[in-house]
Amino acid sequence: MILQDKVVLVTGGTSGIGRATAIAFGAAGAKVVFSGRRDAEGEKTAKLIRETGAECLYVHSDASNEEDIKALVLPTVATYGRLDYAFNNAGVESPGKPLHEQSIEEFDNLMAINVRGVFLCMKYEIEQMLTQGSGAIVNTSSIAGLIGLPGASPYVASKHAVIGLTRSAKQISLRDRQHWTMPSRAFGLMR
Repeated sequence: MILQDKVVLVTGGTSGIGRATAIAFGAAGAKVVFSGRRDAEGEKTAKLIRETGAECLYVHSDASNEEDIKALVLPTVATYGRLDYAFNNAGVESPGKPLHEQSIEEFDNLMAINVRGVFLCMKYEIEQMLTQGSGAIVNTSSIAGLIGLPGASPYVASKHAVIGLTRSAKQISLRDRQHWTMPSRAFGLMR
């Protein structure tokens, strides 16, 4: 198996795309570290991953909190010795209403998770991957990162930002490391 004994980190792994991906990585033979804010769902995901025969570690983490992200990447490396792949999937949606009706608090919360969260994850993942000389990162975006959608202005802006961060960070691979890969886009499902 191509992922046998590889170490994979999945944020937002307690439900949806993140959970399905974490389970699939486990079934493919990877050692899976995953995070989320809902511990009951985290335990359920851990059980499902272990049922595939894989090792896993759940870490309670808020993607918008720098200390939480440090406390996610460091135990990954301390437990498994490296970080081969990261799937930055944690995210939230906007409350489906016109921009002028959305509150600053809604906007700030969405940007903190969807943009700051990806930035923080990439910051600490890249540091580790450059240290070890290899790694791959995939960031979940959306078709909303390429177009505009009515009633979802903050969400659309956040997904444009994720694509921009990913494209800019990809330049590291072109300049500094030949064993470093980062797809320029990754699209998630939109409801």
